[in-house]
Amino acid sequence: MATYSLELKLNTKKASDCWYLENYFREVAKISNTVRRFAMRRIERLKRDKNYRDLLAQYIKLIKQDKEKEKETVGKELSVVVWSYGLTKFYLQKSALDLRKNLRYVHSTVYQKICDQVWKGVEKVLYADGKRMHFKKWDDFLSFEGKSNTTGIIYQDGKVYINCTPKRPNGGIILSVKLPNNKNNDHWNYETRCLCDPTKYCRIVRKKFSSGWCYYVQLIQEGIPPQKHVRGTGRIGIDIGTSTVATVSETACHLDVLGDSMETKEKEIRRLQRKMDRSRRATNPQNYKEDGRVKKEKKRWAYSHHYQKMRDQLKTMRRKRTASLKQWQEIYANRLLEEGDEVYVEDMSFKALKKRKKKTEKKENGRYKSKKRFGKSIGNHAPAQFLTIVKQKLDQTGGKYHEVNTRKFKASQYDHVTDTYTRKKLTKRHHWADRDWVQRDLYSAFLLMNSNKSLEHADRDLCLLHYPSFKILHDQCIEEIIASDKHIPASFGFHRAA
Repeated sequence: MATYSLELKLNTKKASDCWYLENYFREVAKISNTVRRFAMRRIERLKRDKNYRDLLAQYIKLIKQDKEKEKETVGKELSVVVWSYGLTKFYLQKSALDLRKNLRYVHSTVYQKICDQVWKGVEKVLYADGKRMHFKKWDDFLSFEGKSNTTGIIYQDGKVYINCTPKRPNGGIILSVKLPNNKNNDHWNYETRCLCDPTKYCRIVRKKFSSGWCYYVQLIQEGIPPQKHVRGTGRIGIDIGTSTVATVSETACHLDVLGDSMETKEKEIRRLQRKMDRSRRATNPQNYKEDGRVKKEKKRWAYSHHYQKMRDQLKTMRRKRTASLKQWQEIYANRLLEEGDEVYVEDMSFKALKKRKKKTEKKENGRYKSKKRFGKSIGNHAPAQFLTIVKQKLDQTGGKYHEVNTRKFKASQYDHVTDTYTRKKLTKRHHWADRDWVQRDLYSAFLLMNSNKSLEHADRDLCLLHYPSFKILHDQCIEEIIASDKHIPASFGFHRAA
């Protein structure tokens, strides 16, 4: 069954309600870090096991040799060794059971969910690309959830019951949800329509504001959310970058910076960070060298009350920035899907793009080149989140999401006029299609839109058929960008006339 989430603010005017939820989060943090400690110690012991290391090396070797039968046999032996160290979901739940019995707030279903989240981290370390597990600070615990809407955390008739039920209201707290006051409002209509669907389970979320924590409930609803936008039909090509997005459909072309309104918020965040750095240096002069660098030895830091207020303010600003960016991406995705219901995009690994270079290189003057790549840009613009939003909206409405093979497709190298591939430098931001100047990202999106069935090459016949209309839409898009007041990044490859 398809699901979606509906977030509603909780009415926590009573100090006792805030106190109850704060203590609940403290117990969640305590249990989570206890289970993490158990898992981390077991993983360390497992990695010191010579039998495990030998079997793991043998298993990796068989993967490279593509020997399926032998790989299955060694895999079963590996699983037995891992299980012998108590690294299973059941043993993780059992590890902090005695601790939970002595705690007051955390329900058994919430406890099981906490252990499941820790188990996902264990699986990343053992079976994926995770290096090691980490403890979490109390401020980093932002949510807890149950497993059903019948016990632990229950939503019914506009109220949330925590550690109690509608029939037995004693023993926990009852919080009412806030709906818009104006019943003619679109938000009120949308939320009331969502509440007609059955609730699978509830999640309690807290968000940091300058005045303190505010609490929300996320209802995980069964079904498809009410549609507020008309969905179009047809193909859409998306050429996604680390900070920009180019889209081409049969009716429109778009070239935008992902979250172009976030630049002012980023400047405010950097200004506050510099202010915090000055305060930290003033209260901890013993931890800095004469040239201003931080000493490497073990240090103790003292933070003034003014610094702590600024730290809370910084968290609030980052939360607002994240929420604004996601809202911008949601609006952009809705506008995009009004033009089509079949999306073609390159299969990209943003996780690899944000990693530093491994190779050390020098410039002509003898200085070392920076190893930084696109980590900051990806963190500020969240391109993977945008693609996730598009895919989720397509799944909910029955659309199709296709990921083409980046290495075989070579959208930035192909020319549909000559049917040839020409490698271009990253600094070259345009393409010549015969005698036509075409913006590089928009042209790549055009080729992706006209992908063939194998998703490994552009269909040349479709490209020749749709190119004349694309060129008209392309020129209109460029003219609108130049005529607007928006900042034009250098990566677009054009600028306004002086």
